Amino acid sequence: MVFLLNYRYLTIQGEETVIDFNIYEPDIISNQEKLIRSALNSKVDQMIRYGIGPKEDFSKEYGLDENLAFSLSVGSLVIEFDNGTAIGFNSDEEICSVIAWAERYEEQYRSEQLRNAEDLFPIKADDKKYSTKFFASLIHETLIGFEIIKLEPHSPTYFALPREVGLVLIFSNKSQIILSHQLTKQVPEDFAVLEWEQIDRTDVYQRLYKTSRFWDKNYI
Repeated sequence: MVFLLNYRYLTIQGEETVIDFNIYEPDIISNQEKLIRSALNSKVDQMIRYGIGPKEDFSKEYGLDENLAFSLSVGSLVIEFDNGTAIGFNSDEEICSVIAWAERYEEQYRSEQLRNAEDLFPIKADDKKYSTKFFASLIHETLIGFEIIKLEPHSPTYFALPREVGLVLIFSNKSQIILSHQLTKQVPEDFAVLEWEQIDRTDVYQRLYKTSRFWDKNYI
């Protein structure tokens, strides 16, 4: 197997296969819809938060319950699906957006996988101490839909930015999670994995909108 990292072809056992290597590079959600859609109708095998510090230090550092470590720790999230796809998520302050990339896609792995990083501290969604029953309940549930949440610009600086501040993932048990950028003030960090009730009902909340007609703030 030979990877040609700056090209769009992969040679496997003498046969050339077209590969879009951009899918392994972090990008805004609207540019990674192909990747997200590849996980639709697949079950979640695991969700792992790769924290930059030990989960045991979370409660002391932020003064919050230790079971919020999965949701609010500093670090990326990886969702592994039973079809073999694994998607990484974080956010980028410079573009005011959540970003995504493939950790594993169509049996090919990203060159630098988070699971191999020795300086990160994984927290699983079903961790009985450092996560909640809500996030644990999503293991083995099927991803059936997703929505991008955008933020109305509040200054000229933001007009040119994507402002994709949230990705709503919808599961077969009717649960939803929001992968978010600056939508909670519980911690000073940008990226968080949230339930709807964790989103701050501030002026920012009033400037959120979805890119589909199914957005109903009164419902949530």
